[in-house]
Amino acid sequence: MPVLETERLVLRPLDQKDLSDIVAWEDAASAQNNDAAAREFLDYCFREYRERGIGPWGILLKETGVIVGNCGFPDIIFKKHCGEVNYYVAPRHRGKGLAPEALKALMIFGFREIGLTRIQARCQPDNLSSERVMQKAGMRFEGWIESAPSAKDPSPKQKLYAIQEHDFNKREKGIGDRAMNGTAPSHDCS
Repeated sequence: MPVLETERLVLRPLDQKDLSDIVAWEDAASAQNNDAAAREFLDYCFREYRERGIGPWGILLKETGVIVGNCGFPDIIFKKHCGEVNYYVAPRHRGKGLAPEALKALMIFGFREIGLTRIQARCQPDNLSSERVMQKAGMRFEGWIESAPSAKDPSPKQKLYAIQEHDFNKREKGIGDRAMNGTAPSHDCS
């Protein structure tokens, strides 16, 4: 799994030394639960690295050297050249544009290194900040989709956003959003 770098971030595989940063992601009031949840999350990451060769990247803030969140491709369907991304930034580090910056690095990797032609993401209907991250990254709302089987929220529907490789490349080349407004949505990865 390669290390990805942006202006402010290093996206890298997580390791056992990151445990204290991961514990600190949530409110310190429930520190004992945070420790168990952080260990469980790291175990999941290590299992993904072993079994899939890819898993969550830790989002390391260059300025401080602290892991402030994670992002990755929880689902890639190579046959369809389609991947789904997710991202998480600890509450105290939100509002600084870190999630869109990490998401853009994932998109570059997905389109240019893996050969994906479509990248999608989903969020709960009331998660406006996550929806805004997807919009800032150039993703377009495509409609409602059934919740992922692993979703913790019991809501049966989620908002689906996606971007096609050609639209991403237009954005990277500085062609404005007006040129992309006519792009027809395509179906999700499933």
